[in-house]
Amino acid sequence: MNASLPPIEATVLVAAVEGLPARLRKKLDDAGPRFAGLAVGRDGERYTVAVDDATTVTLLAPGGVVRSAGDVTCTCLLAPNCLHRAGILSNAPVASPDEPAPAEDAPAAAEDTPAVSDGAAVASDGAAVAADEVRSSTVDGASPVEGGGGADELGVVQRAAVEQVWRAAVAVLGGGVGGSGTVARAALLRAAHEAQATKVYRAAAAARVVATLLQAARGGDAHYRLADLTEAMRELLYVAHALRTGASTELGTARRQYHVEGSLRLYGLCTTAVLAGTGHAGVVTYAADRQGRLWMIADVMPGDAKRAARGGDATIAMGETALTHRGLTRAGLVVTGATAAGSRQLGAGRSVRAVTASGAAWHEEPLAGLWAEPVAEQVHRAFAALAVPVTDRTAGADLLFLRVTVRGTDGDAVLAEHADGTPLTLRVAADHAALGYRENLRVLGRAEGLRMLMVARPDPGRPGTVLPLAVAPDDGEPWRVEGHADLAFDRLHASQLPRMELREEEPAPAAGPDPETAAEEVWRPAVHDPALQLLAAQVERTVNGGRVMLTFPTGRAPSTATRLRRARLETGAALLDHLVAAANDRPRNAFGRLADDDGTAFAQAWLATATYADAASRALAEASWLPAGPS
Repeated sequence: MNASLPPIEATVLVAAVEGLPARLRKKLDDAGPRFAGLAVGRDGERYTVAVDDATTVTLLAPGGVVRSAGDVTCTCLLAPNCLHRAGILSNAPVASPDEPAPAEDAPAAAEDTPAVSDGAAVASDGAAVAADEVRSSTVDGASPVEGGGGADELGVVQRAAVEQVWRAAVAVLGGGVGGSGTVARAALLRAAHEAQATKVYRAAAAARVVATLLQAARGGDAHYRLADLTEAMRELLYVAHALRTGASTELGTARRQYHVEGSLRLYGLCTTAVLAGTGHAGVVTYAADRQGRLWMIADVMPGDAKRAARGGDATIAMGETALTHRGLTRAGLVVTGATAAGSRQLGAGRSVRAVTASGAAWHEEPLAGLWAEPVAEQVHRAFAALAVPVTDRTAGADLLFLRVTVRGTDGDAVLAEHADGTPLTLRVAADHAALGYRENLRVLGRAEGLRMLMVARPDPGRPGTVLPLAVAPDDGEPWRVEGHADLAFDRLHASQLPRMELREEEPAPAAGPDPETAAEEVWRPAVHDPALQLLAAQVERTVNGGRVMLTFPTGRAPSTATRLRRARLETGAALLDHLVAAANDRPRNAFGRLADDDGTAFAQAWLATATYADAASRALAEASWLPAGPS
């Protein structure tokens, strides 16, 4: 991806790819990376890219977005059906679809405009995972491919759109990252466009997330993670399969519905950065009312980590208040005529009035009550929330409120202990230089023995691991900070922490630890299951390399399925066996050559395996937190 290019409508890329002759389509995936490093000139709304001395591609972006295929021209003789246009457009970011205007007979609360459409994350923090944008609602680990019957509730056009999404997703899974270039991505974007046009919003949003992550994967984006694409692919296949089989009729919505809440007295808690895989960025600020219920105010728009970093100082668009998001976390609001979505995301309609009021420290009510909830109950609540689609997740339901003591560091992680003795591993919520998470965690890790209050989110993929979002001194600790520190925006320094012996970063010792003292000195990590990790690796390996990755012989070593059975994970082993069999079950033509099938059986087998691996990993991670969990 070339960040210097303007965002384009998905239909612009689709038209450019479909206009290419077959011989040029085969060259497109090789041409795209060559064009990625070309310099982009800009003159107002006109962008120019010089491909060579005789060829220039020009893009017109009225309003900052290229909206029509006619806005992209090339000086070569083959234009408009030339490789230059398609190659340049394949490196441009794809803009999110415009939200439709509310109906004239909508209630007054519909005047509230959400920061992003339902396809983007507003309740997740800066863990740049597109998986958090549209998460599967499968909670109990049951196979999502057992639905039956036809999707009678969908119209004919909607069923056709769902089938188009399904076919495009199956093709991407079969080819993997390596075999899904611009042509496959364009097919996915076309399917997303058709789904959006027929009001199949959830499938459209899921398809856009996968398309965006595919572009990041093939473009060498430093922030791309295979786990994110795997989760997004699982969600896309689940949604499409559930709709096409009639197991679900949930189409999603293009616009959040807001209802009147009346008057609210809010006390600021903290603000977190948001980095979404669809190219959205910004902040989410949490506040509590007098009863201790959490509400959130989101400011998420198309942008990158720099927009998220600036978002903390943006003014809250609500009523007459001039508070910034960071300012609200240390103050309060009196809101009249408040409106909110079902997730307790506050709206900013014309009827909303808000004025600045006094806030409360974390050790004062009503905020102090958040830390009174037992950790076991918090963990159960948070993991239940993480299994719900992010757009339906109640504000703050996935947050943990912990009292921890720093015990040291382990590489890029900080080791800590909860007040009840539970060992914790603290990791960076979003590893981007524009945000302060990593540097702040490094400062905290050097202050061994430091006691603090923490707002964090559990990492469902790593037992006993949390992603700190904000910290404050425990009662009686003499920190030199104003109330608390939002780790994405505030920059901590050792001089702000209590006077204690700060541990210097020491090089690794030349020799190993003394065997007689190793049991006491070596940190005991949280539990993990090697067999489940092997299963998850097979699921991700398929997404990366495609169907062919499961057709290679395992050699003399025990297969993954055998190891799963040895670990008493018989269901996982059976699902993996079925997946491998589906990958190898390829029809042959009359001449004995391999013939393509529609990939449905393989996609269903992968979806069942991925759903099981995700549910089992989450269950293990949750169990590892509890006092009676595995040890």
